[in-house]
Amino acid sequence: MGYVVVRQLPILIVLVLLFPAFCHAQDLYVSGYRELMLRTGPHQSNKIVAVLKTGDAVTLIRETEDDYSLVALPDGRQGYVAKAYLTEQIPTAHRVQLLEDQVARQNQELARLREENTLLQVAREETQRTATEQKAQLETITIERNQLQQNSRISSFLAGAGVLLIGWLLGWTRLRLRRKSQRRPGLNFS
Repeated sequence: MGYVVVRQLPILIVLVLLFPAFCHAQDLYVSGYRELMLRTGPHQSNKIVAVLKTGDAVTLIRETEDDYSLVALPDGRQGYVAKAYLTEQIPTAHRVQLLEDQVARQNQELARLREENTLLQVAREETQRTATEQKAQLETITIERNQLQQNSRISSFLAGAGVLLIGWLLGWTRLRLRRKSQRRPGLNFS
């Protein structure tokens, strides 16, 4: 394993020396209230690659000996700009615009949340109303069930009493008939 690291170390050193942009990359911003030309070379006579505006972000690749810096745009294009118009600080006007945009987004989010809150309150009230109705229905059903149970008990009691009474009457009637038959000879019902 150590052999692999030692073998790849020269490759890493060559990459660091050949690509200093990876080692010294720094984010900078266009400052001032103007447009800044991104050029193919470090002179005003070079071709314009892009026009940068105040607050645009660039990545410093390296500084030249004169008043220019080689920079890269977020889309990967590279060119030279006058280093006097670059700063590490986001320009105030751009910061204000960013903050205004952020406030606008937050106001939109706040409006959305308020609307959602209103909808949730309506849903909550509807749920509470439904719960109240269902509670009233449950109480009504419980009362009806209790009445049915009581009626069922009474019906069962009366049915049992009726069977007992009918059994007693049948037994009593049979007993009377038997006694009568014993008093009269010739009639035998048993």
